[in-house]
Formats: sequence, C-alpha cells, structure tokens
Amino acid sequence: METVIVFDLETTGLYPHKGDKILEIAAIPIVDRVIRIEDAFEKFVNPGERIPEHITKINHITDDMVKNADNIKKVLPDFLLFIDRFPLVAHNAPFDISFLQHFLRKLGLPPLKNKVFDTLSLSKQLFPEHTYHNLDTVLKRLGIPYNRRERHRSLEDTRLTAIAFMKMRVMIEQAEL
Repeated sequence: METVIVFDLETTGLYPHKGDKILEIAAIPIVDRVIRIEDAFEKFVNPGERIPEHITKINHITDDMVKNADNIKKVLPDFLLFIDRFPLVAHNAPFDISFLQHFLRKLGLPPLKNKVFDTLSLSKQLFPEHTYHNLDTVLKRLGIPYNRRERHRSLEDTRLTAIAFMKMRVMIEQAEL
C-alpha cells in the first residue's frame, strides 16, 4: 500500500524567522492513488497575536476563527502523528517546510525527515516552456476547476494540490514509457 500526505499551511506572513506564525494546517492522505479527503487533518492554530489585516484579506482567516484554537505547541505534534514517516507533497514545498522546521526547532522537536515532493518543481519539469508555476496557474494548465474565493484556505489548497499532484504524476509516468 502506497501512501503520501499532501499538506498546506496558511500563515501570517512569509518569514517564520522574522516572527510570522502558522494559522492553519491541513493534510490529506493519498492511499493507493485515491485522494482520501474523508481522512483529512485540518486545524486552526492560535498564533497568540492579531492576524494582520492584509493576511485576512488573502486567506479569509479572522482572529475570531483562531481565538479558541490550540497553539502551535499542541497542533504541531498532532500533525506529526498524522503524517508519520510518509512522503509529503506540497505546492512550493520549501515555503511550508521552512515553517514546519522553524517551529519544530523552536519547540525542541527533531527536524522533519520525510521525503518531500514539490508540485511547483514538478510543474517546472513538465512545463519548462512556461514562466509561471503558482498554484492557480498550474490548476488552470491542468484543467482543474476551482473557486477563487475558496483558495488560500488550507484544506481546499491541499485538495487542489492533491489533484494536481496525481495528474502530474500520471503525465510523468506516461512520459517515461
């Protein structure tokens, strides 16, 4: 049985080393090429500070939504149990991984050692003639429908990344034949 875990984070900014925090974590297993949305992990994270207004405009996560959520000290170990040692998949994986590694270090936990696949890198490999490889562009290129208003929420971005990963994986396998 083959399992990979697709995940996404929503954050208060781009730089964990400059104080930006994780607001939401979602992950969906793909088991034997079946996206198991019903087995998803999805949690808000209370950042312990107000969410910048410009971030709320992007991801629609408000202070009210996270005020009763657990902090990263509680959520991150739960996430680690969920992902176990399975390979991980994310769009622009270095971004998400940098946040995870930063907070693992901060909490005194060992670094992630999971293998990581980056759908942004896969897109560059499959479509080298294209300049843009952000998630919206990749979804359009692969013919994956989505609602722009639901983007930038972890579970939906994870679901869309999982679909894109599966489509690109098939394309790579066919190219290798």
